[in-house]
Amino acid sequence: MKNKMVPYRPIGILKTLLNSLGFEVSYYYEDLIFVGHNAFLLRMEEKGEEVSLLFNTESDVDKRDEIAQLFTTEAKKYDLVISCPGTYQMMPNEADGTINLVFQE
Repeated sequence: MKNKMVPYRPIGILKTLLNSLGFEVSYYYEDLIFVGHNAFLLRMEEKGEEVSLLFNTESDVDKRDEIAQLFTTEAKKYDLVISCPGTYQMMPNEADGTINLVFQE
């Protein structure tokens, strides 16, 4: 896939990347891709090749570096640049039953 321009919001490429690493997409919402059991999510940034990997504050801290390294290395094959700007927390919104995401960057 080298030397091809990465499209804005490259959902298909990210799904392929996730599958190659053994993860499954559980949900898409706007610029966010939720993965498996919500240990982390991917956020598509303004440039198609830029993707943020954010860990759930409740995820296993000891596994974060390994997962980040896996993504950083494998993403290069797809012309993607992975950054790890911080974490997120899922907070229930009791007023309407939805869930709010709070990013700590």
